[in-house]
Amino acid sequence: MKHLSVRRRLFILIAALTVAAVFSVQVIVIRGAQKEISEEYNAKLISDAEILWSKIRENSVGGDEVTETEIDLRSLVAELPAEDQATILDYADTRAFRIWVSDRLISRSKNAPPESVPPAKVGFSDVLMGEIPWRIYALQSPSRDLVFEVRENLSGRDRLRREMLLGAAGPLIGLVTVLLAALFLSIDIGLSEMTRAVDTIDRRSEDDLSPIDIDSVPAELVPVFSALNGLFGKLERTIAQERDFVDNAAHELRTPLTVLRLQSQLAARAVSGPERQEAVSALEGGIARASAVVEQLLMLARFGTQDAPMESVNLFALAQTSIAVNRTLPVGKNISLALEGDANLMAMTNSKLAAILIGVLLDNAFKYTPAAGSVTVRVVQEETTPSIIVDDSGPGIPEDKREKVFERFYRLAGAITPGSGLGLAIAKQIAERLKIRISLANPPSGQGLRVILWFPETISA
Repeated sequence: MKHLSVRRRLFILIAALTVAAVFSVQVIVIRGAQKEISEEYNAKLISDAEILWSKIRENSVGGDEVTETEIDLRSLVAELPAEDQATILDYADTRAFRIWVSDRLISRSKNAPPESVPPAKVGFSDVLMGEIPWRIYALQSPSRDLVFEVRENLSGRDRLRREMLLGAAGPLIGLVTVLLAALFLSIDIGLSEMTRAVDTIDRRSEDDLSPIDIDSVPAELVPVFSALNGLFGKLERTIAQERDFVDNAAHELRTPLTVLRLQSQLAARAVSGPERQEAVSALEGGIARASAVVEQLLMLARFGTQDAPMESVNLFALAQTSIAVNRTLPVGKNISLALEGDANLMAMTNSKLAAILIGVLLDNAFKYTPAAGSVTVRVVQEETTPSIIVDDSGPGIPEDKREKVFERFYRLAGAITPGSGLGLAIAKQIAERLKIRISLANPPSGQGLRVILWFPETISA
């Protein structure tokens, strides 16, 4: 399906409206002119009647008496120049008159109807002579029964109207042509900035996602190009996240895979039962660590593009659900797990991502808390802000390192607990998506680590 360009659509629409407007104005003007022509001809008809009346009375018997005579309008122009004769005779062909006295026709012009046609009524009237329309103006003497009527052949008016229409057609067509040319040129100039911007985008390489310069773009197109810039930004972030994922995966999987290869070789060489069992156990542990790394990497990549619609969530129920899902993680460590706080505290967040965030913090707490330690989750109103606090009794994090641990793959020097350095980085990324402020502190006991989640808004229960 072929799509019309913006330029062509605008031109067709505006051109149609322009032509319609021009012709509508022209029709109004012509109708007004035709009305003026009719009024002018009617006035001329009255004037002709009065002039002829005067001329006939000058050549007639005094008073109101009129002698029987025949008047030939052509005889009045016999001595005029030929050009003037042609003009007046053409005019005379469209005029006729008759004079009646006591319903008796006593005088008429040669082109007037005979006496068998009754006199016209006083004033204006329209009649048909054959198939030709005539307009009549009749005068009546105030002192005697004398009627003087002047007739006009309306073909003269029709001819003048046709001449006027034909005369206006040429300038009108020229005007419309000039307007359409100016319109096309104006649209072309007006859309040139958009055309240049589109050409600039078309010439870009596939990895150029820099914003489009919208300073010279027309105001109507600024929202379009602003939306494109927003899309370019999202694509750039998505591509960067995918690139980071590939880099992270290559970085983090290299060591576990190497270890797995060595452990598999050791397991293959082991001959005795205890030695083989030890090698197999080490291999299983390596596989478990590699699986954990892969799961964390996939989680990190998924959160980069996942939508997070906000809703009113009960934080206590949210923490309770997350604890129920993750309570089996500290297998064999006999860690006590507790949930405390306000059971009615509400906040605006995304329940699915927030549950994963709490699960990541619990996994991190279980991992670093020693055997017979404790992990406590509190749901409280912290400084007028709804918060979830996770306290553990692990080794804690020095204050000067608390910002660094949110970086990917960062691990404290001398750490003996196995890990990939992605746990808190994932938590930080989820918190940023949910507009949750995350901070690290010391628990009240002074030992271990406290992680505080500050949610953005409080909703009454």
